[in-house]
Amino acid sequence: MKKTLSALLFVLLFSAPLTSALAGDGLAPIKASDVTGAAPAPRAPRAAPRAPLAPKNWTVLYYSTTKDALRYSLIWQLLEMKKTGSTAKVNVVVQAAFPVKHADGSISTTTYRLALGAPGNSDQLDAKIEAMFKAGGAIDESVVAELKDDIIWQQESTDTGDWRAAADFTKWAKTYYPASRYVFLIYGHGNGIFDQKKKPTEKGTLMDVETGNYVTLPEMRLLMAETGRVDAFVMTSCIMQMGEVAWQIKDYTDVVVGSSELMWSVGYDVGGMLKTLNKSASVPSEQLGSLIAGSYVDMAKQFKLKGAHASVIRTAQLSAFGKKLDAWVDAQLALNDRTAIDKAIPLVSRFDIFGVTLSSTGAAASRISISGDLYDFVSLTLENTPQDTPAQQAVHKTGRELMDFIAKNLIYKYYSTGMSNSGFDFTRAHGLSVHVPPVRMIGGSWDAFSQYLETDYWTLPFAKETKWGAFLNYLYGRTPAPVRR
Repeated sequence: MKKTLSALLFVLLFSAPLTSALAGDGLAPIKASDVTGAAPAPRAPRAAPRAPLAPKNWTVLYYSTTKDALRYSLIWQLLEMKKTGSTAKVNVVVQAAFPVKHADGSISTTTYRLALGAPGNSDQLDAKIEAMFKAGGAIDESVVAELKDDIIWQQESTDTGDWRAAADFTKWAKTYYPASRYVFLIYGHGNGIFDQKKKPTEKGTLMDVETGNYVTLPEMRLLMAETGRVDAFVMTSCIMQMGEVAWQIKDYTDVVVGSSELMWSVGYDVGGMLKTLNKSASVPSEQLGSLIAGSYVDMAKQFKLKGAHASVIRTAQLSAFGKKLDAWVDAQLALNDRTAIDKAIPLVSRFDIFGVTLSSTGAAASRISISGDLYDFVSLTLENTPQDTPAQQAVHKTGRELMDFIAKNLIYKYYSTGMSNSGFDFTRAHGLSVHVPPVRMIGGSWDAFSQYLETDYWTLPFAKETKWGAFLNYLYGRTPAPVRR
């Protein structure tokens, strides 16, 4: 990949506008008024296989809802994968939507389903990538031509934010391009636990900026249930590496790869990922996840971005993690002293879940953030909790055990460089964020803030199946304080 690209458009992040009261990234979708005439009739696509192909070692499932300015980085990723293409060992199957400028000047937003074939010429693909970034606007049809032999079908104006559309793709891909092992990558805007009520131009996980639809956290579990088990689930999406998210999909993947902070649009080194898959059919899921997560931080360093982090969650450890978390919550509730907790809340490493750093400051983002690093939060509470009584000692014992489990068992690898958007050194974090009460609640109270939400936090399995939901109820004053023991 050419270093000259660093001077182009890699300042975008996987965040999208919320309401004007929150913030936005100013990335406008292609609107109906931008379309200048009808798109020409689509070329006849390559025929889909009539029967499943012979199983390979790996199939990469790549699903994207990108229709806004992230389209450039999406195409960059697709063309990087085209340099390797599908091989005798690895299938690469893609569904992606983006605005295309046709030869007659018309623009259409087309959804493509592709099965990458033979590799393309690297120099030619690099030239197309660089020209695309310099040109701006919709993706020129000549760029799409680099993938013309790989198109299975194409359709205009689909709702890519519907979880059922994603599930239709993954089920089709696993049926006709089977493999012993699978990597599932999602590419598009994300926002962790904040399922904003569905409105045009507002965001959620895998948001379609044209339809306003997106995949909620409950729908993410439905998507994975339809998809079936994969070896690695990789999120090129902002703010998604949260306990609440991982808990939704823990039964359907070995590892979850993602970031707790806004992600730079450089994404992961998907070309390097394909090289690894072609070299080994037996690379452990953890090591594969580590390579992918580390490549994002390496990309951020290469393009001299101010900071980035990513981690690999071992889903097999989540059940034991829940027990450690419950033990610490029990100890805190038994102590029934908020002094240390209240000191930790304004100091914990937080992430810009509302995207306000795109138009404001890190300090503002930190004050209203509802996403904080769990390890750092526990560590700060222990720093301010004496050890004079058995109850205080229990908080320390269970807190240290929880921190050790996160660092040594739950998180296989954590990579970071520089500072977070909200102003914290990434070395303070450990790769798992959760909902932590903010310094200042948008709307002034949880009840007011909840009016923004489509998904009630306390209905999430993480809130119900661990005691974190009960702990937050205590912190928000939604339940009577326990009796001090």
